[in-house]
Amino acid sequence: MRDTQELKKRISTTNEAGLVAILFERLIENSKSCVSAIKDENYDIIKELNNNSRAILTELTVQFSGNDEISSTLREINIYINRTITEGEIKKDSSLFETNIKILTPILEGFKELEIKEKPKAVTGLTYGKNNLDEYTLGKNRSFQG
Repeated sequence: MRDTQELKKRISTTNEAGLVAILFERLIENSKSCVSAIKDENYDIIKELNNNSRAILTELTVQFSGNDEISSTLREINIYINRTITEGEIKKDSSLFETNIKILTPILEGFKELEIKEKPKAVTGLTYGKNNLDEYTLGKNRSFQG
């Protein structure tokens, strides 16, 4: 439950680069889970993880649908990742998922750097009441002015 709340908070307060970083983080987590599933011979979960990875790859393809060099390169990488997760599932080969982790990690690091350099889309802080302390998010179209 706490991880879900933390993820919601991160999604609501990050910028576009941060959202893309979250998608790449999930792809890496899915690949790591597939490696573990193959080692544990729990092959049923690999299909579910790969379906989730394919949905993420589809979203990334939509996000990078431009004709610029970065979009084209990321689409080629996404196609490769899709091919290797399918092959890894069929062959039950963890090395294919490990290769994907090696490919995706520097991309994730790049988007994390962009996330830090760009402004967030919301301001967050703490508010307090008589008996509680809550988190407050200020959207980008609002200010503290009256």
